[in-house]
Amino acid sequence: MEEKAYRYEDLDSLDDENLGVVLSECPYSLLTLALKATAEPFKERILSLLTADRRLLVIKDLKALSFDDLGELRELAISEVKLAHREIIRIAKRLRNEGQILNNY
Repeated sequence: MEEKAYRYEDLDSLDDENLGVVLSECPYSLLTLALKATAEPFKERILSLLTADRRLLVIKDLKALSFDDLGELRELAISEVKLAHREIIRIAKRLRNEGQILNNY
């Protein structure tokens, strides 16, 4: 059977415990980049599951990360965000395959 192609947004269907495990495996710089293009409700949920120190680092870096003034480099930055989303999906799949998380997405 062919495996479903998961999207970054599908991670929102994980319960807090399993999503927290995925987030704990992600470097904060990867999370920062991924959160730049994450819908506000899911972004808030992710931030709420981070430790206080990690949350502060991510929020600080998110505020500094602006795509508005990039000009021609804007498309490159957007592709980097998409790569970050795919990397987080890859991490989630690895954790699922290792039995460290249960997924319903």
